[in-house]
Amino acid sequence: MAASDPPSLPGLDASRVPGLPPACYYIPDFITPDEETYLLRKVGETPQPKWKTVGSGRRLSYWGGTMSKNSVLLPEAMPDWLSSFPDIVERVDAFLDAAAAADTDKGKSKERVLGINQVLVNEYQRGQGISPHEDGPAFRPLVATLSLGSPTILDIHHYVSPTAPSPPMIPTEGNEGRAIAAVPLGHVLLMPRSLFILTGSLYSSHLHGIAARERDSFIAPERESEVPATAQAAEDALPRSTNKAKAEANVVANASLAGLDTLPRDAFAYERRARTSLTFRHANKVLKGGAFGLATGGLRRT
Repeated sequence: MAASDPPSLPGLDASRVPGLPPACYYIPDFITPDEETYLLRKVGETPQPKWKTVGSGRRLSYWGGTMSKNSVLLPEAMPDWLSSFPDIVERVDAFLDAAAAADTDKGKSKERVLGINQVLVNEYQRGQGISPHEDGPAFRPLVATLSLGSPTILDIHHYVSPTAPSPPMIPTEGNEGRAIAAVPLGHVLLMPRSLFILTGSLYSSHLHGIAARERDSFIAPERESEVPATAQAAEDALPRSTNKAKAEANVVANASLAGLDTLPRDAFAYERRARTSLTFRHANKVLKGGAFGLATGGLRRT
């Protein structure tokens, strides 16, 4: 598979988010609550120099290496909390391999579907978001994001022609000079412990971001008939909001995958709390030998 080719994931057809361009997938409860607690604790133990603070005050850190100005990964060893217990890097890789029916049995060395070599950790305090952005061509067109802590709503955006009459535009991270639509193309609810997978045109020609706000409200897409509430625990965890919130709620495309189809079609709301995301990706160019390779000019494409 060429680095620029999006993979086929037939094993995830049942988890594909409907109503959006190809393709994204939503898997609830990919990890356990205990594993979530452990990962949050390890992120919290990150040494201060490892963090980078961006303009909005949001903090991020890179594991597995950092990218050079020429989009080359300067590799570093993954920490034990990513590569050992709960072995989350291998679990995500193996999950995607299985979804693509990749043949990794019997010691064969077939290329992995993703082949994670970098993990990006983003830390969002209440009210913080991230502007619409692309991950870019430096990475394989497949990323997986694990959400920890608080729910949030991910917005999917698309570009608009700057020659269109009065095109509605909003700022974006990178890709200066390209206009994007002010109204998102769609929304995806990311619950704690869920895994969200982005690939295809949604990766290569669309953008994703999180609005900066302290409170979210959302609602399932319209359906032909109301479904009686059969998941009281889910209803209690996401209490119904007011009629005003229902009118203003974001329609989340993955409502059925998140279990909202078991509830009456109503708006739900929550106050955001601190949220952490782990994004697993594969840099296409890797400097061979790490810091030593930087001195000797080593470079390899993976």
